[in-house]
Amino acid sequence: MQAMQQDFHQAPDGARIATYTWLPESGHPRALVQIAHGAAEHGRRYDRFARFLAGHGYAVIASDHRGHGATAAAATGGRGVVGEDAWRAIVSDLKGIGDHAAAAHPGLPLVLLGHSMGAMLARDYAQEYGADLAGLILTGTFRTLPGLDIDGAVAGLEEEIAERGRSALSAFIPRTFSSFNDAFTHRTGYEWLSRDAAEVDAYVADEDCGFAFSAGLAADWVGAIRKINDPGNLARVPRGLPVHVAVGELDPCHQGMTLVHELLEDFRYVGTRDLTWKAYPDARHEILNETNREEVQDDLLAWLDKHI
Repeated sequence: MQAMQQDFHQAPDGARIATYTWLPESGHPRALVQIAHGAAEHGRRYDRFARFLAGHGYAVIASDHRGHGATAAAATGGRGVVGEDAWRAIVSDLKGIGDHAAAAHPGLPLVLLGHSMGAMLARDYAQEYGADLAGLILTGTFRTLPGLDIDGAVAGLEEEIAERGRSALSAFIPRTFSSFNDAFTHRTGYEWLSRDAAEVDAYVADEDCGFAFSAGLAADWVGAIRKINDPGNLARVPRGLPVHVAVGELDPCHQGMTLVHELLEDFRYVGTRDLTWKAYPDARHEILNETNREEVQDDLLAWLDKHI
């Protein structure tokens, strides 16, 4: 397997989106796997999983969303800060990056894997550009933010924006996530991510993780949740697109699996013909960084091998 290659994708509006590519050591890749990371993290955190897939013949590309990682340049306001209509811009970035990778490897199937907030971005992508995809994998996923009153959240965030602007950091995300650690022994406050203490410590020590969102980015996310769960948009996902959902059973984001079962029911309702899912007992939010991550990796590889 070749070393990770870092580059930048130039978006139509001039934004420079950091990208990371992992390629098999030799031979023609079997498929492209594109990764959309979660909130307040970055694409480099998927290095171990990407190297695993590349070692089994897959080309992998990840990127840092706007306001995240190496994309969050000081010139753009830094971490958590984005321009207007950030969500649509990020989905467009994912499309442009996927198209560029596909052009470099013509004829290869493209599978999109989204984690957490990235799973919501991936669902949006599938609604807009589902015909481009050979598969959709959603990890750490949930239909909506737990306990979210969308109308109330939108009103509150719009008030924040009116008072302080889109770029002002908001307490919305920390407040929304504040109860996630309640079920676990508190050490850092991020025990809800994984049972692996070393992985939790690496997250806490990473300055590109765990930061607050601007009011604008938070508002765009909440608005996008309404968009992707609209029945008319749900119906735009191609029925023949294979979908796999993988979560930790103790992930606090899905309210005791309630928000996973609601999401699965959405896919069934619109007629998804190839829908599979797995919940890992005792696992928490970041199943690729969990103590059973080898099992998770093997399962996702088996799903890819079956569908490619």
